[in-house]
Amino acid sequence: MKVTDAVKKIIEENTLYQVIISSGLANLNAIAREIKGPVEALVNKNVKLNTIEKALTKIAPIASRPEDISVKGAEISLESGISERTYSMEELGKVDISKLVLAIIDEGKLKAVVKEESQGQSLVLLKVLFKDAKKPVPYHPLIMLFNSIGINLMHAIRFDRNVYFIIPRDDALKALSVIERLR
Repeated sequence: MKVTDAVKKIIEENTLYQVIISSGLANLNAIAREIKGPVEALVNKNVKLNTIEKALTKIAPIASRPEDISVKGAEISLESGISERTYSMEELGKVDISKLVLAIIDEGKLKAVVKEESQGQSLVLLKVLFKDAKKPVPYHPLIMLFNSIGINLMHAIRFDRNVYFIIPRDDALKALSVIERLR
């Protein structure tokens, strides 16, 4: 088996590599280091890192975007001034519903994302709305992509055909840029 074929096989079998390469955000040298062992096992010989990187360079322009990562046609928005709050069940009557963005009752408490600045970490809500989607959209590939490039996800929620990411304000533009590149 040729090195190029081995690299292509490894990339085709790993959704995360496909996502990263197709997004245009890939550090090909880092991927080459990561897959060096499997490539050598497939070709049964030692392979130089730059040979693997060169094979990745050839594959990158033709790497197909996995169908489940596409955000084509999605509406995207960022909402700042978000914070997390936890309310006891006794406090429910005092909750300002107009400020609730997302809420869930868990472990006997209302855990909510609310529209208000907190004195703690400043958060942003990244909304990816798939209004014309025929079925619910998988969001795990987006989570893998965000994690692989260092975007700190506080929460990721898929509700019906929409995906909501709660992220620190520092990562907001980076996350938005990633989503825009996938459109």
